[in-house]
Order: sequence, then C-alpha cells, then structure tokens
Amino acid sequence: MSEYNFFDLSKRTDVEIEKQISEGFKFGEFDSTDHDLFLISRDAPSPDSKDITESVPYMQGVYDFSTLTNGERYFENRTITYEMMLFNQEYSDRKVLESDIKRQLVPLDIQPLYDTHDKSFHWLGKVDGISFDDDEKMRTLKVTITFNVYPFAIGNNSEGSDIWDDVYFPNWIFQDTKFTVNGTQSITLYNIGSRSVKSKIKVNGTIEVSGDFGSFELSNGTYDSTQLVFGVGTNVLTLSGNGTIKFVFYREEMI
Repeated sequence: MSEYNFFDLSKRTDVEIEKQISEGFKFGEFDSTDHDLFLISRDAPSPDSKDITESVPYMQGVYDFSTLTNGERYFENRTITYEMMLFNQEYSDRKVLESDIKRQLVPLDIQPLYDTHDKSFHWLGKVDGISFDDDEKMRTLKVTITFNVYPFAIGNNSEGSDIWDDVYFPNWIFQDTKFTVNGTQSITLYNIGSRSVKSKIKVNGTIEVSGDFGSFELSNGTYDSTQLVFGVGTNVLTLSGNGTIKFVFYREEMI
C-alpha cells in the first residue's frame, strides 16, 4: 500500500503564527517577530580587513604593516542580510507591511540592531537597503533587508554583570569590576573579547589608577573618557587612595 503525507494548508490564526516565529531582529521600534515574518536566511560574513602592505622588488610576498601599532587587526564595517517571508496574506496586507517596513527602518540613524541569533550581543549600524518580491499567485511577500554595521558585536551588559542568560561557558569569566580601596592594592581585570575596549570609570572618594598606560587620579564622579584601555587578555592595575571604584566596559566579539 502506498504511503501518503498530508499537510495542513489551512490558514493559521495570528496567535498560531506568532507561536511559530521565534527568530528575527529588532531595530528601533520595529520587531520582525511581531509582523508574521518568518526568517528564511541570515547572512553575516566576516568584514574586510584594513590591510596596509608594501611590495618590494625581488622579495617573496609583501611587508604587512596592518598590525604595527598595537598588534590588533582593523576592519571595515560588515554587512548583515536578512531574508524573510510573509505567507498567505491578502495583497492589501502585503502592501501595508511593505510600507511599514520602509517607514520604520529606512529613516533611522545608527543604533543597536538586536538579533535573536546572538541574544547576549547587539550590532551597531543602519539600514543599507530593502527589497521586496511580491508573489500574487502564492500570496507571499519576500523581504530582503541589509544592514551596514560596526565590525564587532557588542555585549548588551557590561563585564562583571554576570547575567546568567549571557553565560557561554566556552568563552566566559566571572569577575568583579567594583573595588573598595583603602591604601594601595593590585587588581586584575580580564577582557575576553576580540579587541581592546575603553572603560568608563565611576568613583566615590579619591583614587589613583596606575598601569602600563601611566597613571591618573580621579575624584567623585563618572568618567566617560580616560586613557584607560583594556587590551585583550589580562590587565593589571594598581589602585591607591580611599573610596570605591567601578570599571564599566563592554566586550566586543568577532562573531
């Protein structure tokens, strides 16, 4: 006897559709999972490197000066592309969604792009282009949205927050970033990201911070810009004075 597979092609309710849609993105006030859009594909190729090379006659290969300053590689912005589908909707509804997508996304300036694929991180960029493919026969609308974003994904929470949902044990460290100072002490902070990052500093009291960069003294306040940069890996600092100090920095990952 032959075997037959039967598929339910009946129109689903909005509630049933929403339960099936779990992947997508949020940019500004637009959340793709709220618009019956199924994610078909996500493309996030690695960014192009900013290479500085010099070719010398009668020498094999080239001299590469790309990492001459601090040993880190530098990159251009990267492109992230989403292909999404709207199924089984009237023509008028498809056109309304097309207008809403352009109206809500295109005018926005650079801001966070949240992706369900990497829930602990966000991208920073803006829409680069949107295209639509409407199929009247199949009653579908294919939406292709391209973002131009900063090359590294940025942590949603500062290091030391230790939000359990963010923990990824193959690449994670629990650490304190707030310290009470009474005299002189040495501390170690870890940057397990893919590149060096700047740190905001919050101080109560008067504390001197010393390290490979030199030293500076801070009194009560929040400092958004100092010469303190945490390199990838271990960062050892010396704290002197009296009060409390908190280092606020966000991991950046090449993912």
